[in-house]
Amino acid sequence: MLAVTSYPEVYVQLTASRIDEQLASYAALAAAVRGNAKAEAALAAFAPGYFNSMLLALDHHFMHRMRGAEGKDGNPLNEVRMLTDAIMEHDGVLRENKTIKYKAEKAVAGIAVGETIALDAETFGRLARAYVEQIGKRFP
Repeated sequence: MLAVTSYPEVYVQLTASRIDEQLASYAALAAAVRGNAKAEAALAAFAPGYFNSMLLALDHHFMHRMRGAEGKDGNPLNEVRMLTDAIMEHDGVLRENKTIKYKAEKAVAGIAVGETIALDAETFGRLARAYVEQIGKRFP
């Protein structure tokens, strides 16, 4: 497949809507189990794997994006690339990428190199919104 240099705006918006739907469904589930300690604990144990998988799904929507247009400045596109690589190839432990100027303190998720990735709803939501926004800007 050739590298993608642009995405139709409707595709980007549709992807953002799908993410919002999943976040709303998760919030409804969390509200439904509130007050049931056993169910809350089960949901808390489930969440990191679910949101890590959601990040892989989000990245897959734009997987053939041209790296040159993505930049190397530690932006949300770089962050997602590093996080998904870590999930798929390094047992969920974030590794340094020498081609990306990544700084955890400036990153959306704030995950440091060497930390295990365990996203929650809030962090995934922030990261997904920032990622989709950057896709819209860099791949119009």
